[in-house]
Amino acid sequence: MVRRLLSTWIAISLTQCNHVYCFKSIIPFNRSLHFKRCCTFTSIRKTTTMTATSSPSTTPRKLVLVGGGHAHVQVLKSLHKFIRPSNLSVTLIDAQSDASYSGMVPGCVSKLYTPDETLIRLKPLTTWAGIEFVQGTVVDVNLDSKVLNVKKEGGEDEVEFDVVCFDIGSTSRGLVDTIGALEYTIPTRPISNLITRIEEAEILLRQSGEKDANVVVVGGGAAGIELALAMRARWNDLGDVSVTLLDSGTELVPSENKRCRQALLSVLDDHDITIQHSSMVSHITSSHIHLQNEKVLPYTHCIWAAGASSHDLADVTMRKRGLAVDDRGWIAVNESLQSISHPFVFAAGDCATMVGLPKGKSSPPKAGVYAVRSGPILIENLTKMIGSLDDNSEANNKLTQYEPQGDFLKLIMCGDGTALGFRFGLPLRGKWVWHLKDKIDTMFMELFAKENLPDIKEGEAYDTSQYDAIVNRPKPLEVEEAGRLLMRTDDEVEYEQAWNVLRDMMADDDYQKHVLKLIEMSQGE
Repeated sequence: MVRRLLSTWIAISLTQCNHVYCFKSIIPFNRSLHFKRCCTFTSIRKTTTMTATSSPSTTPRKLVLVGGGHAHVQVLKSLHKFIRPSNLSVTLIDAQSDASYSGMVPGCVSKLYTPDETLIRLKPLTTWAGIEFVQGTVVDVNLDSKVLNVKKEGGEDEVEFDVVCFDIGSTSRGLVDTIGALEYTIPTRPISNLITRIEEAEILLRQSGEKDANVVVVGGGAAGIELALAMRARWNDLGDVSVTLLDSGTELVPSENKRCRQALLSVLDDHDITIQHSSMVSHITSSHIHLQNEKVLPYTHCIWAAGASSHDLADVTMRKRGLAVDDRGWIAVNESLQSISHPFVFAAGDCATMVGLPKGKSSPPKAGVYAVRSGPILIENLTKMIGSLDDNSEANNKLTQYEPQGDFLKLIMCGDGTALGFRFGLPLRGKWVWHLKDKIDTMFMELFAKENLPDIKEGEAYDTSQYDAIVNRPKPLEVEEAGRLLMRTDDEVEYEQAWNVLRDMMADDDYQKHVLKLIEMSQGE
């Protein structure tokens, strides 16, 4: 695969991104290839040696990817027809022909992007890669015979596999269990429907001549926060529009420090968004939301952003088939993203949970960035697993571990051309933060755009590098200048320069410590 020399680094929200999808744009530090990759601070390319021309086996092998999520689109691009072994066929199964990129969805709701700009086109990507695309829904998985049952338009088909991987995201938590939620609210999942539902609601609202709207967003996580800001921006011209955010906890972003939390509250206050804490929904009618604390809230539009829940395919169907699934319905995988019960099954993104981790480590939260960052690891491990079938080797001892970062840059779109970020315990705010987020998201999307797909040829090695490795990082700014730059909120800040400071702080612990110390001193802390 043509090597990508990117001068900047990228992750989603996500979310989200990466696809569930969390709407945070976050940038992790990844040591997943057992060396200091530093995510965006080094330019490291690691490749495997198996190519189409070097495969010694003629036994047909089949890899099936279920779901066009953030991890799988990277696999699709890497396993194109001229790079994979000649005996290996690859199939993608997804109910949709386009995959929504979660990191850009709140921006689309705010009308900062068009709906088309949030979509990864799966059909052109699979056609370019010489990969079969089956548009349908997997309804059963026979792990003994290695057969998937796929419901398609006009009937049901069977798809055989040697190795299968799931990247199917999640559903909206509480949507089915809460009376009235499915009938009266606009859920964030599936993401492909969210924008359409909001557009339809807006058409009806504007046609009615109503100038008042009472929007309630259920869910105080990153998705709910961004969507509350997005709806404020979208309908701000209507007239008297109120936006309320219902949070089940006692404070927003509880994992952040007081300074970051206060910055978020300031943003929400500036955008006239009301927050109600300790608010658990009991049931919903066509006009009112009833809370468990017996409060009743009127609404005209309700967006359900209450978090992630597992798909029935994993929680019910595959559990019955004997696949290891945790008590919440997530597919249980090891550090190599491999099922702990069936070594020929892999899973990535929201649908998976990592188990058996060393003491002090836990499976990453349901955020699209982890699906994005697991993509290169998945490419390595799937190709190794396929290779082990042909040479009768034990692939398990060779698989690469994915080590998700616990600390990362979080970016929250504000809907007005600015964004709020958290990194190293610092709140970052301004147009430059939005430009940073926009660059991160559009860079990811450009990797899969039909017009950007490179010419391909035989004999190349698998590209398992993180796609956003950088080269030629400039000399770090002096500590004083770096500290002042990160605290600026004016429109004159160059986001690339601020971005480089964040990179340098990540790469150099001493530099990071001195910059943070200077900022604390300047703020009298």
